[in-house]
Amino acid sequence: MIELGRKIVITAGCSGIGAELTKHMLRCGYIVIPTTRRLERGQAFVDSLEKEFKDLCCPMQLELDEQDKIDDFVDKLSKKYEKIDALVNCAVCRENVTECYDLNIEKWDRHYRINVFGTAYLSAHVAEKTIKKDGAIVNISSFYSVNVPDNRVYDEHTIPTSLIYASSKASLNYITQYMAVRYAEKNINVNAILAGGVENELLQSKIFVENYCYRTPMKRMAHIDEFNKAVEFFVCESNRYCTGQLLSIDGGWGLL
Repeated sequence: MIELGRKIVITAGCSGIGAELTKHMLRCGYIVIPTTRRLERGQAFVDSLEKEFKDLCCPMQLELDEQDKIDDFVDKLSKKYEKIDALVNCAVCRENVTECYDLNIEKWDRHYRINVFGTAYLSAHVAEKTIKKDGAIVNISSFYSVNVPDNRVYDEHTIPTSLIYASSKASLNYITQYMAVRYAEKNINVNAILAGGVENELLQSKIFVENYCYRTPMKRMAHIDEFNKAVEFFVCESNRYCTGQLLSIDGGWGLL
């Protein structure tokens, strides 16, 4: 589906899942504004792209843990672009929490500042000031937002999923559906993808991968590009009636 000239903001769009989504939406013909905490990282990402996409990728700096910096970002965005067609929220705080039931207030504050308040605040301001009407917001949530993490799959070499992270993503699900109702009259669709575990040889031990795959009906972890088509559908112009959905892409994990 080619949608030439439409503009999409992808937070944390220069690394991880965000980078894969940026490259996919560039191939779909979008002008992509990936955000990054450091502009030099954004420039390095642009330099890594194929020549035909370099001019269509326009990184901007954004830090979600400070409200005034979000305000500054939205002001700059609205001055530079008359209208943005979509926002994809990939930015996330998932700092190392080695004790899955950690109740340290500083760690909770950090995660909730970014994953909950920062994402909600950014989404509301982008919806009202740059999308305005006829657009889309997609939140990248987690399958652990609706499933209690099975920490039996983890071993001593792999950091377990914490209550802090999982509950922050559950909050994001509610925000997704609340905003879907809030912005329905403006034809701004708001949906979320509940992403399953993504394979990463650098961070995951062999035992963890074996346990995870055994626990998953499809017997494997997700590839990093397997969320692309769902995001493409949620933000496309032809999707004008699907909103408030929490789409699990988890290999069937939530069925067991």
